[in-house]
This record gives sequence, C-alpha cells and structure tokens, in this order.
Amino acid sequence: MDETHDLEIFFERFSKVYARLDVDGVTDMFCLPFFTLINGEKTNWPKLEELYHTTCILFDWYKQQGFYNAQYTVVSLLKLDKNLATARLRWRVTLKDGSPWEYCTSYQLKRIYGEWAMAGVIQYEEKISPMQPNHRPLKHPLARAEDALRHLVDLPKSEEIQLLPCESADDWIG
Repeated sequence: MDETHDLEIFFERFSKVYARLDVDGVTDMFCLPFFTLINGEKTNWPKLEELYHTTCILFDWYKQQGFYNAQYTVVSLLKLDKNLATARLRWRVTLKDGSPWEYCTSYQLKRIYGEWAMAGVIQYEEKISPMQPNHRPLKHPLARAEDALRHLVDLPKSEEIQLLPCESADDWIG
C-alpha cells in the first residue's frame, strides 16, 4: 500500500464536507492549536469557538459568491514522520454563474489518536508560466474573503510573515 494512502483518504473525506460548505464537517477535521497563513498574516487559533465562528462567516460568504462543485487535485503529499504531514492541493470551484475559482492551499497535518487532523492552512499561489501572457490570476478566495469579512470577525492577534514565491515543487522540498 502507498505510504500516503491514508492522507489521500483524509483529503477525499475533507473534499466532500468542504464541497458542501459543511462547517461542522470541516471543523471536525481541525485540531488545536490551529493556524492560518493568508495574505502574509499568520493567525493562531487557540480556541475552537473562534475558529468555528470564522468558518461559518467564511462559508456564508462563499455561498454568497455562488460557490458550487469544488474539486481538487493533489500537488504533493509528504509525511514528515509518522505523526506529521504536509499536503498541497490545487482546487477548482465552479461558481453558479459558471466562472471558476482556481487556487492552491497547503495543509499542515498532525496525527492525533491515530487519525489525521488539520493543524494549519496556508494560502499560496503558483507562479504562472510565461507561456500564458493573457492569464491574470485572481486573488486567492481566502484572501478575498479575508478582505471582505475582516470587519465581521474578531481575529486573534496576527503576525505578518513575508513569503517568497516558489518556482516549482522542488523549491518546497530541499
């Protein structure tokens, strides 16, 4: 059996609850402390109540944008040891008006009581090939949501982090 098979199963389950914008289903897959890294700001979530409330607001905003039919492809899965892993997924969400959201998210995972749980989410953008001169990437949906909803959510204290762009998956792994 493939050594990342259990991670593939985890993300298959996650994609189903995420595609339904099921707040309970998604947050049941989180562990604490949880963190997000969006727009270069890292936010630590020590309490599930705050994270749950923010996820409700985020998913309501996604629904207002016409979020429909989320599908993913795995960019990479890496077990760092038997209890820690990282994954990068490329998402494609079709909005009800037919337009797509395409974005990438990295997930930091911990095994707790024998089950994988999400400890963090990082929004990132892949560098677009110069072969696509007319392609203008949209801002990551998490970044757009944060900009639109910042006034509605009482975020825990954030710290700014400077991220450098990656050329390829090889830049991520030694």
